[in-house]
This record gives sequence, C-alpha cells and structure tokens, in this order.
Amino acid sequence: MTTTELPRWSSRPYADADRDAVLALFTEPDFFFRTGDPDTRPEWEILSLLDEDTHVLLANGEVVGLYAVESEANNACHYSMQLRLRASAPLEWWQSAFAELSRANRWRREVVRLALRFDEFDSRGLAFARTAGLREEGTLGAVSVHEGQRYGYVSFAQIWEPIS
Repeated sequence: MTTTELPRWSSRPYADADRDAVLALFTEPDFFFRTGDPDTRPEWEILSLLDEDTHVLLANGEVVGLYAVESEANNACHYSMQLRLRASAPLEWWQSAFAELSRANRWRREVVRLALRFDEFDSRGLAFARTAGLREEGTLGAVSVHEGQRYGYVSFAQIWEPIS
C-alpha cells in the first residue's frame, strides 16, 4: 500500500435514512453495484437493487460505498460478495475495506470461499481484484450489457482452509 491514509471502516444495513447518500453514489457512471449502467437508472429501479443483504459502507462515518454478502449455491461455507466504493476512493481503500469485510465475515461464520465478480468493462473493480491477491478464476462471457455491448463477468475468489 502507499502512504494514503486508511479510514476507520464501519457498516450498517441499508435503511431509509441512507437513501439520499446511497442515491448520490448511483449518479456516478461507474458505480456498478448490481447494475452496469447506474447513472441511467430511475430512483425506483436503484432502490430495487437494495435488499436485506445490502449494507452501507462508511469510511470515518461517511457513506462511501455498498456491499452485500450472500450464500452461494446453498453451500454453507461458500459466499459471494458485491462490493462497490465511490469513484474518489483510492485503490488502497478498496483493499483495506475488503480485508476488513473478509475478516468480519469470517468472524461471524466459517468461510471457505468468498467469490467476487466484476464486469469486463469495470476497470476499477478489476484493478482492485487483481491487486488484492484474489485468485482469478475465469470469465463467463456475454452475460451483461453495458452501453449496448455484451460483456462477461470475470470471477475472482479468496479461499481459506476449512475449519476441522
């Protein structure tokens, strides 16, 4: 990491009180949280992307992103994470937030595999995943549409030894 000062991370489940701050995140053209075209979505559609798994990510008490962790394929120890930080967040913040979120999730439950997927057009997400030491597992082609073109999801994962 560079000399960028890292924030104190915290999070909370999304609530109506976060509505304005969260809607502001989606005005950024590359805030790809569950959508490939965030700044073109109407408010009702953005709000439909936020479910009971959605958490607001705060840096020093300020809303800077969203994340969600979900069980994957009914496997008790395999999870997937959606993670997005605002455009002004440096790469070091992404890495730091992911490390804290991984640690917190592993504290709550056994995690053997944590998967993240980023669209092929998502340069910030891909840069984070490739510099965070995640294992790149391949690309599932032509599953998303962005600006009228089809792209694939690039899959990454972090894997831990099962607890015996």
